[in-house]
Amino acid sequence: MKEELLKTARNLACVIGRRIHLVIPSILAGGETFMARVAVTGADAMPMDYFPNVFYFEGCVGVEGLPAKFRLDPGKFAGEVGPLKAVGCEAGTAVIRARIETPDVPDVSAVVSSNPAWVFKNPAYRLFWGDIHVHTKYSNCSPWRCQDPQWCYQYAQEVSMLDFVAPADHLRGIASDKLRWPRLQELARQHNQPGKFVTFLAFESSHAQGFGGDNNVYYLDDDAPYFWVDRDDMRGIAPKVHVRDLWRQTDMSGKAYFTVPHHTGRAAKYRSWDEDYYDSAREPLFEIYSSWGSSEMRHSRLPMSGGNNDAPSYFVDALKAGARFGVIASSDDHATLPGSVFHFRVDPFGVSMLNGFAHKGLAAVRSPELTRKSLFESMRRRNVYATTHARSLVDLRIGDANMGQEMPADRSLRAKREVRVRFTPENAASAKVILMRNGEPLDSKSLRGPNLAAEVNEAVFEDADDLGKIAIRGAKFHPEPFVVYYARIEDSNGAHQWTSPIWIDED
Repeated sequence: MKEELLKTARNLACVIGRRIHLVIPSILAGGETFMARVAVTGADAMPMDYFPNVFYFEGCVGVEGLPAKFRLDPGKFAGEVGPLKAVGCEAGTAVIRARIETPDVPDVSAVVSSNPAWVFKNPAYRLFWGDIHVHTKYSNCSPWRCQDPQWCYQYAQEVSMLDFVAPADHLRGIASDKLRWPRLQELARQHNQPGKFVTFLAFESSHAQGFGGDNNVYYLDDDAPYFWVDRDDMRGIAPKVHVRDLWRQTDMSGKAYFTVPHHTGRAAKYRSWDEDYYDSAREPLFEIYSSWGSSEMRHSRLPMSGGNNDAPSYFVDALKAGARFGVIASSDDHATLPGSVFHFRVDPFGVSMLNGFAHKGLAAVRSPELTRKSLFESMRRRNVYATTHARSLVDLRIGDANMGQEMPADRSLRAKREVRVRFTPENAASAKVILMRNGEPLDSKSLRGPNLAAEVNEAVFEDADDLGKIAIRGAKFHPEPFVVYYARIEDSNGAHQWTSPIWIDED
């Protein structure tokens, strides 16, 4: 009896509290060969070194070449399956599913799914996933859990299986040791592998309320300088140094860069969009979600940790003020676990419901290729969207305009707009699509069904209100009349996605 109990306990220990990451490329060409990647982490989000369970591939869609079963090599937390081939050529999907059992505990069984992929005859773009707001021990915060920057790169590539990453440490930590910035530059250079894994040199610049709030800086090159003003309050969490000073000094470096404001909705230090600074050339993106919560709007299902402010400081307020941002999410992780889900789970191998925002956020970038320059330019063009954690597939279109783009109003658009949202959720049986117009909810559609996560679903909205009557006029940062649309998707697992907006400009 004792031996049976020990065996049962060991099998259960291999199941409960574990998470299996099963990842495939998000955009595939029909007939393209690829590898599926697998990694197993424990309840603490750290790699497992013992997972003897067998993967039985069943119920897969759009994929050829899978073996009947698969097992990780002894002592390994990760492995690859393949080469596999994508089946289909136009508006199809691919999903890998695996049943996992513990032989000595017949009641413990689960099915895990990969992220979905869209399969096209000739893909117009590829989709890459990253976390570009990660803190390491160089931030001088959370020293009991932050790791070395080297760990950030290894975890992102080998455990979370991201396509790109950026440690964005606090300036006060970087400046505390003259050896830190040169090492961050060198690590970004060493780990950048075009076509396989991309790195960005970055830092977080904190500014007091009224001076710009918190912003991250991302460079195209890995030999750029960090920002610093030699004064005592720069060593604190809210220096009264304006974000304009950050831009001026960074401009002088001659290096290509952009800045991204984040958690603007928090109760303490925040950035309000009734203030007189915004620069479309220098700040193309808005970090709409992180482990802090959502800065989309004042009241949401993802409130800010520590409370929300009552100022016009949210993404919807920025849109109404005429700012033109694409949206990303990232973790703002203070445990150096980029792309992780740091939370105890209830269901075997699964991702738990959102609770305390353990799901930290990912940036989705649509780009021709996985290189630093290509991703950098795609982010500058706002060809991006945001998600809490799931690698769900999302597309927003109005006519020929894609998310992140601007389009002039013609006669037909003035009379009526058809907004199309295509999506495939990751492993969810239902989802709600909310269409936002001028920062306010306009309409919503709910979809559900057993095949939702294996199909290209579409929600079509028609806005027949006269464009001239609904246009925003006299906005602080864009006084000419315009209308702006974006979509938010909420699925049955608690995951959210936000598209970058589309703007329609009146002549």
